[in-house]
Amino acid sequence: MTVSLDKRTEQARAALVGLVKRQATSGLLLGDLSVRVELAIDFSVSMERRYRAGEVQAVVERALALSLSGFADERRVRVHFFADDPYPAETVDADNFVGFVDRWAAGHEMSGTNYARTIGQIMPVERRGAFGRVKSVPDLAAEKDAPPRLVLFVTDGQPADRDRTRELLAAASARPYFWQFVGLGYDPVFLTELDAPRADGIDNVGVLRFEDTLAMSDKEFFDAIVRAFFTSWLPAARRRGITRR
Repeated sequence: MTVSLDKRTEQARAALVGLVKRQATSGLLLGDLSVRVELAIDFSVSMERRYRAGEVQAVVERALALSLSGFADERRVRVHFFADDPYPAETVDADNFVGFVDRWAAGHEMSGTNYARTIGQIMPVERRGAFGRVKSVPDLAAEKDAPPRLVLFVTDGQPADRDRTRELLAAASARPYFWQFVGLGYDPVFLTELDAPRADGIDNVGVLRFEDTLAMSDKEFFDAIVRAFFTSWLPAARRRGITRR
């Protein structure tokens, strides 16, 4: 059954309003919310059936609905497809979302699974050139004033670059990015390891496992996706000064 983007957006808004009310009842006032949603999607060979079934397109539409629901600072979503390496980022919005995934996938070939370069594409890291000279450094002060990032990282398998992935996500705990991993149909042992408590007390990684997101209602999906970001990470990040938003 096809679900309209307007309907998905209504469900996203309802999920967010309900969460904010529940938090207020428990004594946690979230105040003004301004967030940027980004989406990273596995394009490895094992994901082929998820693309053919329309599950990836539905995830894109749900991420876009979050951005259109009124809590995000942009009415669009940057999409980072990745396999062995990340592809150039794409932008999806209300004008181009129909058939977006099929159009993109038709021009690309699936391969393996690595996470680290995609994490670096979403979250700029220090780059060095010849002889160790610094070429670019992320503007950490500007990041604190910008809307924090909710990154939905959709994957169905463990990456080959696990050590570098661990390193980047550990370093990211002091930056305004929350990495919500969405494991599709596999035992996410590595992802669960990433979700372990950090020494600084900031848990910047969430892990969810779904057999089939098409079998979930929009309400179920949105309730699960936003919970850790708003109830745990955002309050902690504000207290620590990781984000000023």
